[in-house]
Amino acid sequence: MYKKILYPISFDEFSLDVLSCVLHLKKVGAKEIVLLHVIDTAKLPMDKYEGYNAADIKKLSKIAELKMTDAVKMIEGVGLKAKKIIETGIPYREILRVAAKEKVSLIASGKQKRGIIGEIFTGSTTDKLIRYGGIPVYIPKHPAVFGGDKGKCVKYCEIPFGRVLYPTDWSVCAETALEYIKGLKNNGVEEIITAHVMDEKAMKMLTPKKLKEFWNTDKEKLESVKHDLEKQGFKVKLHIRIGKPNTDIIRIAKEENTSLIIMGSHGKGYVKGILWGSVARNTVEYSDRPVLLVSCKK
Repeated sequence: MYKKILYPISFDEFSLDVLSCVLHLKKVGAKEIVLLHVIDTAKLPMDKYEGYNAADIKKLSKIAELKMTDAVKMIEGVGLKAKKIIETGIPYREILRVAAKEKVSLIASGKQKRGIIGEIFTGSTTDKLIRYGGIPVYIPKHPAVFGGDKGKCVKYCEIPFGRVLYPTDWSVCAETALEYIKGLKNNGVEEIITAHVMDEKAMKMLTPKKLKEFWNTDKEKLESVKHDLEKQGFKVKLHIRIGKPNTDIIRIAKEENTSLIIMGSHGKGYVKGILWGSVARNTVEYSDRPVLLVSCKK
């Protein structure tokens, strides 16, 4: 399923750490890692009349090629094929273009460390890949997210699909993610934790009788999902609770010690006024577990 994976590399301090996590996808069929470095045109000096200096691009390309050496050694060291590509342009656009050209099945994009202002995800390259792309995006986490405990990062990466958390809100995106999960049957999934969080803000507005009706309806839906997955041969555990979806999904992931969270992502424009879903975005931003987002854009 993941024979060819695109890994955009920017040579920052955690690039190789994230790559070491991505390499574990060999266990689920990966055969080749495409390393892509994009020389960001926004950071290049430009003459008003002549544009970019070809000599600058040539020099930066040579530096990038040399810097890829360690990454290539890591990839080939575990028995995978490595391919190097260097492009010039707007990073997220070039990544999506190369992903389509190379016909990759997954883009692996590392989650950065937080800066002094806290959130850094909105506006990042990874954010734009999710908003504008249609290819699943796998987001491992840098060890710093775990308080500097690299061992935890390794732990979650070693068995990428061991215990999968699938949060659902019954939307089209959630259904898309469910169908995607069914395709992971032969990828080492030990158990799927299927969860639904009833938004407490909405539930507070209901009468006790109506609340019970909602609870029973959602529980029946969860049981239906469980039955569907069990027919596919998966072991399934259910969670239903009233709370805050943005935080309870992350809490459930910790409680169940999941190794991956898989969610649907609708991208910009799918719902007016929302970029790609506050719940999905907050899960990627704050979860200490890797996240795989599946696009359900129309």
